[in-house]
Amino acid sequence: MLRMVAVLCAALSLSACAVVTSERPLFSIADSEGAPILKPGLWALPVGDCKFSLRASALKWPDCANATLVTATSLFGGKRDAAGVFPQAMTYRLASGEPVILQVEAPADRGPGDPKVIYLGVRPLASDGQGLITSARVWLALCAPPPPIDGSLGKPTKLAPGLTPIKGREECRAASPVAVRNAARQSEAWAFSGDDDGFGVVARWIRDGDR
Repeated sequence: MLRMVAVLCAALSLSACAVVTSERPLFSIADSEGAPILKPGLWALPVGDCKFSLRASALKWPDCANATLVTATSLFGGKRDAAGVFPQAMTYRLASGEPVILQVEAPADRGPGDPKVIYLGVRPLASDGQGLITSARVWLALCAPPPPIDGSLGKPTKLAPGLTPIKGREECRAASPVAVRNAARQSEAWAFSGDDDGFGVVARWIRDGDR
């Protein structure tokens, strides 16, 4: 699986990543008109009961804090190298609508068969004086409901219209922006169901820079 997707899965506490993908970006520049903007800088996507000091250098944060650098066009994440540099960078675009969609494109060095584009839902919770998002719910658009917490298989789920399975893989492929948005809308309810093992996170802007 694409390494950055694995990072996102870890950040969102997913043991299996049945994410919605596409072979090409389905949302264009025009879809970004009126969309909110993420405040550039260092963000944290803490999971569970993650404890860390916001005042401390992000280089000292535990992995559960999921430090992420956000720029106007890219997301940088993953376990930093010895020089403190993030190993992964992915181009993104926010598309306006209900919910807001975060379209993330894979880096050029993705593995064979790895998805080219994945999608997440974003629901802004707070913004600064310039209207830039400083806190938001973030969740992956999933193909189907996640498996039960008790580890049972659950009932087979038919994919929603516009989503098709990918043979031999957990991901599914979306045929249109409508299919992506419908999947993200459904996935929000699964993400924030109130279960301790839910896969939604609240992302927070921490400060300028990457540390």
